[in-house]
Amino acid sequence: MGVLLKVLQESFILVIQELRSNILRSLLSLLGVTIGIFCIIAVLSAVDSLKRNLESGLDRLGSNVLYVQKWAWGPGDNEEYPWWEYIKRPSPSYREYRILTTRLETADAVAIETFRNSRLIKYERHTVRNVDVAAVTNEFDRIYNLVFAAGRWFSSGESQGGQPVVVLGATVAEELFPGKTSPVGKQIWVLGQKVRVIGVLEKEGESLVDFSYDEVVLLPFEYLRRFSDTDGPFADNLLLVQAAEGVDNKTVIEEITPLLRSVRRLKPMENDDFSINEVTVATNALKQSFGILNIIGFIIGGFALLVGGFGIANIMFVSVRERTPMIGIKKSLGAKNHFILIEFLLEAVLLCLIGCALGLLMVWGLLSILEKTMNFEFVLSSGNILFGTIVSTFLGLVFGIIPAWMASRMDPVEAMRK
Repeated sequence: MGVLLKVLQESFILVIQELRSNILRSLLSLLGVTIGIFCIIAVLSAVDSLKRNLESGLDRLGSNVLYVQKWAWGPGDNEEYPWWEYIKRPSPSYREYRILTTRLETADAVAIETFRNSRLIKYERHTVRNVDVAAVTNEFDRIYNLVFAAGRWFSSGESQGGQPVVVLGATVAEELFPGKTSPVGKQIWVLGQKVRVIGVLEKEGESLVDFSYDEVVLLPFEYLRRFSDTDGPFADNLLLVQAAEGVDNKTVIEEITPLLRSVRRLKPMENDDFSINEVTVATNALKQSFGILNIIGFIIGGFALLVGGFGIANIMFVSVRERTPMIGIKKSLGAKNHFILIEFLLEAVLLCLIGCALGLLMVWGLLSILEKTMNFEFVLSSGNILFGTIVSTFLGLVFGIIPAWMASRMDPVEAMRK
């Protein structure tokens, strides 16, 4: 073990000497390894960060929540998305919401949601433009698991009675009430009506599968019904159905489908004129995209690593040629073939690890820049660092074995003559 450590120490010193004596040549030879590791680890880190964001969004949405609306989230069995068929469908109505609420036995909660997009919100002299207004029923809080920075959610009486109260998203609250002013209890103008703020949501941030409520205000659905048509031809309502504990989504879908078909008086041979969407539809499509990105990263990185491997082999062949007399002296003093082999293999591996370190440093720098500019959390995980290290070590062993084997097989007498 002590001999191996001594060989490792000497190999490291020789690598440093090689890099210092031929800096440009060595760096150009390491460039392929650096670029290859950069491509592979950058893609893997980006995909891992996206997956983490995806899982966070899933936790917020809930995998046991069904979304009943006229639009499907994917093309289904067809490759083409038939939007011209979906646009003709009726939107889920308030009456259908009431029927599902009273008749569903496999659901824990049912809520209805509708939007009024790009509205102007006012408080005294402060205004916020392009705010989405969402009208929801009281059960929405149970399904979505809202977290409050201040205040509270609608009470049952406020929701059912259609009281003029509102809950603000974090970004809306920051822009409408700058400084340290507390929004709770203040009167603001929403949809031309004066309402009272009773709560402010915690900041959620953006997610790949989750609509953020940071830039949304929430009103009781019954309040919106008092002065707006929520079931008209231009309505686009959404029913949220949360499965009861221990009940899978398929069972709930099998109960929802005949109820809605009966309410809408669809004939047995007619297709459903509604869609029941699950979060997994969106996530499966995203996971396929992640797989494609991984493949692209490996292909690009693989070619770069192949070029880098030849660069490492070139360095090692030159190193063997320059140190041939030294090899002869070591062998004449009793150095075994396998020690010479290990020495040059370790040198090749160390060169690759230096290239790997440079590549990982580039990845870290890129992810740091992207995180600041895009306001999206990117993570260089220890697993990806370990993977890059293993790939680099393997590369050094593969492309260093032939030069190392040639050095170990040299005749000491012939080697000292050169």
